[in-house]
Amino acid sequence: MIFARSGSTVADEKGYGWGKRGIQVTPTLLRNRLREHNGTELRHRAETLHRRIHGSGASTHHLSAIVLGLSVFIIALFVDYNIIHEFWTRALANEFMEVPPALATSVTFKSMQVLFATLAVHYLISHIGHGGRVAYSLFIFALTAAMVMGIGLLWANNSLPPGAKVFGVDVNQSAQSIDAFAKSMGIATPAHTEAPTSELAWLKQYEAPIWLFSLGVIFLVVASIGAMSLHTAMRGFTGITGGALYDTHREAVHGNAMRDNLRRAELDRQHHDSNQESFYRRKIGDFLSSYTEGVIDGHFSASRSDHLINKATEAAEQVEGNISDLATGSSSTDGDSEADNVEPLRRRRAAAG
Repeated sequence: MIFARSGSTVADEKGYGWGKRGIQVTPTLLRNRLREHNGTELRHRAETLHRRIHGSGASTHHLSAIVLGLSVFIIALFVDYNIIHEFWTRALANEFMEVPPALATSVTFKSMQVLFATLAVHYLISHIGHGGRVAYSLFIFALTAAMVMGIGLLWANNSLPPGAKVFGVDVNQSAQSIDAFAKSMGIATPAHTEAPTSELAWLKQYEAPIWLFSLGVIFLVVASIGAMSLHTAMRGFTGITGGALYDTHREAVHGNAMRDNLRRAELDRQHHDSNQESFYRRKIGDFLSSYTEGVIDGHFSASRSDHLINKATEAAEQVEGNISDLATGSSSTDGDSEADNVEPLRRRRAAAG
């Protein structure tokens, strides 16, 4: 569906396009345009829109998006909850790494902030547009790649034997410092771990910031994936329901426009089958209004705009004067294409002979 610059929907998209491009309408051009609204075309259009909106493929796609999106969202919440729960447990634990009973409930409620953090990211990506979501996805991908590479380098470094050198550098000393750092976080280390060397003792003062930064990156990546999955589930839900009245997102607007097109196609088919002359008169009116909107949005000069609209009005009056011939040549009750095409062709050949 096309929207005019005024914000209103366009009843005849082709007529709007002609007006916006400055195409002069003649009676023959308008008559050929109206012949496109025959019974076969109207039935095909209604069936196509019904299949795209209510077909089995569309329903399966929307339901799959909802189920998979919510599943990934719940898993992401579970992962982030455990990350934050461990953080608050370590932050509030005593020297024996035990959380006092009075603070146990506080740890649980503090860990529930993952739900609000994920929802905050979801609201963010819902309002930054398609381009913003693409940029944010690339940012999260870069963080994920850096995180995976960092974890791989750590474990590869720890797996090297004592005294091993990479590009002439003794990596065993670095491995020892990394093992000490991992032990401070409660992670099991290889049996050959030794105390860090004095040359790398400065790393101890950066352990807490590095740990918090790493924890924050992991939390942001998981929360963002959960938020994107929730956004996918919401899109699938919008595809089924059509969205709320206040929903102005592109997906909801497009879905509502598709449903409006389907309803209009069904009404056009019923009107065409019941009273063809009345149907074509209405289509002439729709064409004129859409064509006029297109001319206005084309920003032509005043004289050019008046000329185009006057020519379109004259063509509409001429075609409407012979509306009975147009209706007779476009019968569609039985769906026979011969009534739509062959009879008008025979009459034109007879008139030419």
